[in-house]
Amino acid sequence: MRPRLALDRSEGDNLQALATWLHYCLLAAIVALGSYLRLTMLRQQSLWFDEADIVVRAQRPWSDIFSTFTVQGENGPLYNVLLAAWIRLAGISEIAVRFPSAIAGVLALPAIYLLARRLAGPNAGLLATGLLAISPYHIWYSQEAKMYSIVALLAILSTLLLVEGLDSGERRLWIGYVLLTTAMFYTHVASVLIFAAQALFVLVTLRRWHARRRSLLIAGAALTLPYLPIALWAMRVVGGDVPTWHGDVSFIEAVRRIGVRFTTFRSTPEVEFRAGWGYFLTAACTAAWLLVARSRRVVGWLLVLLTVIPVLGIWFVSLRNSVFSDRYIIGALPAYLILVAFGLAYLARTRLGVVAAVALATFLVSYSWVPVSEVNRSTIAQKEDWRSAYARIAEEAEPNDIFIMHPGYMISTLAYYGQRDTRLDGHGVATIPSFAPDWMTRVVMEQMLREDYGQFTRFWLIESPDRVPLEDPDDELEDWLNATGVVLYEERVNGVRIVLYELPAGW
Repeated sequence: MRPRLALDRSEGDNLQALATWLHYCLLAAIVALGSYLRLTMLRQQSLWFDEADIVVRAQRPWSDIFSTFTVQGENGPLYNVLLAAWIRLAGISEIAVRFPSAIAGVLALPAIYLLARRLAGPNAGLLATGLLAISPYHIWYSQEAKMYSIVALLAILSTLLLVEGLDSGERRLWIGYVLLTTAMFYTHVASVLIFAAQALFVLVTLRRWHARRRSLLIAGAALTLPYLPIALWAMRVVGGDVPTWHGDVSFIEAVRRIGVRFTTFRSTPEVEFRAGWGYFLTAACTAAWLLVARSRRVVGWLLVLLTVIPVLGIWFVSLRNSVFSDRYIIGALPAYLILVAFGLAYLARTRLGVVAAVALATFLVSYSWVPVSEVNRSTIAQKEDWRSAYARIAEEAEPNDIFIMHPGYMISTLAYYGQRDTRLDGHGVATIPSFAPDWMTRVVMEQMLREDYGQFTRFWLIESPDRVPLEDPDDELEDWLNATGVVLYEERVNGVRIVLYELPAGW
């Protein structure tokens, strides 16, 4: 009988070292790919209204910037400070104003690896990093001059420090947890739902943390004080005292929208349907297995609550006063992707399972890549194309032309692109108030225009077609312009419409 062959200890150590080296090489490649997708083509899309508006507001004096911490209605005062400081160093180009978000998107990749590895092992860490690296949703908000990619990063780091703090009890970890969670609150008000999920997780699994109860109480108390100013405003929103522009959303529609946005985002209905269900079923099956398996139940509760509570929370608030927007709860995205990654990693434990896991991962990745290539990396305008609209106006406008912004608050787009193109300087700008109040009528509107610009005859109507119905449901402004003057020029670009009217002298 021939003796069985076996590797000696040194060969086994060498193989383990090689496997570790390959693991981190693959991680580096994934992070490099994700970084490339976030740091390139930052200028490809025009700034849309929300981006232009926040950049313009970030250019105000520092006293105005810091006052946003006490002004009700400010979603992210800490981001205002960050952006204000950054643009004073880097300028206000599209690349400059989007760069902080892109960096936060890049940092989220190693951060989710650490969290997923801590909760589910190194293979799940790689898979979660890969899923986030090619996430169309995360790439989109990593290339937008808003706070959402920063919220996602802070949600990951806050949860990681909570897990480590519960495990080791080190004071520095709890201090870091309090500081990062406070920063998360002030980066976007809705991120309190991430903390709510963390708190509920601690309550559900409280028996395990008997030795950490003092630390938990201190951390909870420390987080209460900084959140109080936000809570006062949030209570007004929940009570319906603060008007919002979001429409009502049913629970089924809320879940469907989150399921689609967190996986594909702005793709075809067929791709959205298949990818949404693929991710959802994988995450749901993983969640069910984790909650059933006693050894994995704690991790299961954490990931499930971090995914579900933000969705339920934003929807419940919207029952009283609609504030539902998927981007407000982007902090739930990492936990959702870790659930999917955990399921794939568990499936790959056996040889047959590896084949199934590879097939499923390929399916999920292929449907994510479609919107990455066709939307995120598209050369066609995907956002409101104010840049092209103002470029065309700058080419065609004459010195005495008047601009009419409709709705009036869209003037921040002109304030931004007017700084980028001096040909837009020197023109009178009329802003039309909302027709929702009873005092605002067609007669009042005409009187306002006549008093300020009655001696002029050429008027550029610059409008957002998607927003006009809310502010001017009966098209009073355009009806008056059509009845009074003639159209000389009209053009539509993505999300923006421009029309040049000539009115008779003395109109």
